[in-house]
Amino acid sequence: MSSITALTQRCWRKLCFSLAVLSFSSSALAADLSYYLPQDVSYNPDISTPEQVLGYQVGEWHVRHDQLVRYMEILAEQSDRITLEVTGRTHEQRPLLLLTVTSANNHANIDDVRQRHLAVSDATKNADTNKAPLVYYMGYSIHGDESSGSNAALLFAYYLAAAEGDAIEQVLQDSVILLDPSLNPDGLARFASWANQHRSQNLVSDPQSREHVQGFPRGRVNHYWFDLNRDWLLLQHPESRARIANFQKWMPNILTDFHEMGTDSTFFFQPGIPSRTNPLTPEENQRLTQLLAEKHAAALDKLGNLYFTKQAFDDFYVGKGSTYPDIQGAVGILFEQGSSRGHLQESINGELSFPFTIRNQFITSLTTVYGAHANKQRFLDFQQRVFKDVEELADDADFAGYLFGSEDATRLEGMLDILRQHHINAYRLTDNVEIDDRTYRAGESYYVPLQQRQYTLIRAIFNSDTSFPDNTFYDVSGWTLPMAFNVQYSRYDDSPSMDKQAWAAPQRATSELVPDAYAYAFNWQDYAAPALLQDILEAGIHARQTAVPMTLKTANGDRQLAPGAVLVTHAYQQQDWQAVQQQLAALAKQHRIELISIDSGLANAGADMGSRDVRPVNEPAVMMLVGSGVNQYEAGEAWYYLDRHVGIPLSMVDTDRFSRVDLNRYSHILLVDGSYYTLSEGDAKRLAAWVKDGGVVIAQQGGAEWLAKQQILQADFVDNQVFRDAFDTSNMSYADRDSYYAQRRVAGAIFELDLDNSHPLTFGFPTHNLPVFKNSLTAMTTSAAPFIDVARYTEQPLLSGYAAKQNRDIIAGKTAIVAHRQGQGRVIAFADDINFRAYFWGTAKLLSNAIYLAPAIEAYASSSADEAAADEADEAH
Repeated sequence: MSSITALTQRCWRKLCFSLAVLSFSSSALAADLSYYLPQDVSYNPDISTPEQVLGYQVGEWHVRHDQLVRYMEILAEQSDRITLEVTGRTHEQRPLLLLTVTSANNHANIDDVRQRHLAVSDATKNADTNKAPLVYYMGYSIHGDESSGSNAALLFAYYLAAAEGDAIEQVLQDSVILLDPSLNPDGLARFASWANQHRSQNLVSDPQSREHVQGFPRGRVNHYWFDLNRDWLLLQHPESRARIANFQKWMPNILTDFHEMGTDSTFFFQPGIPSRTNPLTPEENQRLTQLLAEKHAAALDKLGNLYFTKQAFDDFYVGKGSTYPDIQGAVGILFEQGSSRGHLQESINGELSFPFTIRNQFITSLTTVYGAHANKQRFLDFQQRVFKDVEELADDADFAGYLFGSEDATRLEGMLDILRQHHINAYRLTDNVEIDDRTYRAGESYYVPLQQRQYTLIRAIFNSDTSFPDNTFYDVSGWTLPMAFNVQYSRYDDSPSMDKQAWAAPQRATSELVPDAYAYAFNWQDYAAPALLQDILEAGIHARQTAVPMTLKTANGDRQLAPGAVLVTHAYQQQDWQAVQQQLAALAKQHRIELISIDSGLANAGADMGSRDVRPVNEPAVMMLVGSGVNQYEAGEAWYYLDRHVGIPLSMVDTDRFSRVDLNRYSHILLVDGSYYTLSEGDAKRLAAWVKDGGVVIAQQGGAEWLAKQQILQADFVDNQVFRDAFDTSNMSYADRDSYYAQRRVAGAIFELDLDNSHPLTFGFPTHNLPVFKNSLTAMTTSAAPFIDVARYTEQPLLSGYAAKQNRDIIAGKTAIVAHRQGQGRVIAFADDINFRAYFWGTAKLLSNAIYLAPAIEAYASSSADEAAADEADEAH
């Protein structure tokens, strides 16, 4: 045993002993530092305690994010062990902090220290791991209402700054600790406000009290109501982008992820359920996780605290905090503390206090640091082996890399940007490649070679497995990135002609504007086209949208406009035509969309510009129901898409206020997934009348089912009993229960739709096949009336992830999208979440089509009504 290891082990035993002799009580309410801190070290009196800065003891109140920031700033000012940087800002402009904690000597040469560590994960350098530092990434409370983590970060930061003794000095000399005290500042701030504003002087432990039952939205989520612990891979939010930039900058050996779970639970730490570990995770990762688990258990045993491992939580989805590191040579560890949610709450184990929950998170922060340090060489050697094995693994694969491409440069850039942030090299093709009956065009396609440092992450991102040893998933089972962005992709076993530098932008057509043209147009294929149209409408520019193909004259010959194309004509403008042209050119340049100058309104093929099928577009006024009975995640996804990707100012109205709202203000009403139990029969009648008068109601999943029950949507959903009856339970034992329910659900997989590409809702979609994310058994039966079924699941619908054959067989061929007229209005229904986690750009545009192209939907759900409407239209013509 080395002298360093021996020292660490001795200090470890002292730490456990000091914890054991302290008096702890799970009902402590205003604990001082002696309740939390080990007594085997002295503490620098020149370092401010949390109480000295906050004015209260840790756990007495929920720390606000601004208080947390101020305390970290003071520690950085007082301690030569700590530097502080702001690595980004949240949607609400709160700073994202990262504390770098190490010895003063290391700080003086921090760039050299980082390079010595990065060399470990660089197979070309054959680095000496004995000379490399151990790097930790300690992250807290990615769910804002699981705030014991961020409150424990106060204590952990104080300990790192103030603790004195051989053990901590050796750790800081050998290590770099990256401390992220709040992974979700906006959610933490929301929840701290909730918990503190409901705190009584005499603490209320009643779980039904308002303190313990948050309103909509909960503090768990960020500003747009997203679960940031599902965004490590997807990177749709600034909090995630900053976090992954820090991770890739340092490539840590250990990453901690501190959470909370139900109040009646005790304390969980990994390893989780062994059979639910991602197969790309090395076995040594699990052994190192178990090694640290033994350290956590030893400390908690000394306290007499209860905990468990291996019976919950999977490690499968690589987009979670505890799994993302596991396939990159690190060890990610999930901690889950039974939550007090407020300051004190009843549980089956007695009263659970906030200080008690904080202490467990703090103690296991220490056991992580000391436990890993005692095995420093094993962690570093493991990381080096993982990246040395990459070359051999890539050589053993039966292909050389992936091709992916699309004519839609915006969607292509969206996927490319994710790869770049994960340091995955993607090279733009310089020559066309033909494979799998597909053409990957130069400038519009990319090649991702397997032979690169991020081999394992590449395989995870492009993975489309549909069969698994264990079919029980805590989270999603399929997340294939090119499917989400609806870009074609193929395995490729050669070396194509490509750029030398990675991540070059896709080529785009450039606008050749003719001054004072008859009209201007742009096609609807680009993902950013709805945003350009919205900006045009907000600028007061008259625009029209075609429902049929058009071939029009330009200075460079005929140009074909596909259905959905937008035209800005000289006619009907309320502004000076020259000013319109200038605004239009600037907006098209901003969105990087080709603007086509049209010479004449007379078409060489298809409709003329004055056709009835080229309709004026009105600026939409969209309202979405939120609040009680509404899925906050799906509501947040819709809000995010309309706000950030399209630019529509979305009115959000709580369901319990619906009866008092003036519906005439709105052209469109959106109902995402939910039960809508707060809406009355009168509310349903009111909505139905609004639709018949010309409104457009758009719904998905539970929202669509609610519309069908109110007979606003004319569609029938497959009854859940049909799915239940498909499974034979006659010979099942009680032990089969978990497996049975795992098969019954679709736990986040990717299915394939067959689109009717002639329907207005599908304008701008490149092919009739479309991947869609499916996380429910929602599906509609084929409609008796023609022309209203917009998309159906294919006969072999599963593309990626897990779905039991019984469920697949029922869903196959069923209807996924329905749209029909109702009086003067339209009803549009989606069986799935088309904006899933903001990264499913391939289907998100369906919502824009439902908004802007709804007037082109003419079919009625009743055949007789449809025929009558067609006859009336013929007479009018």
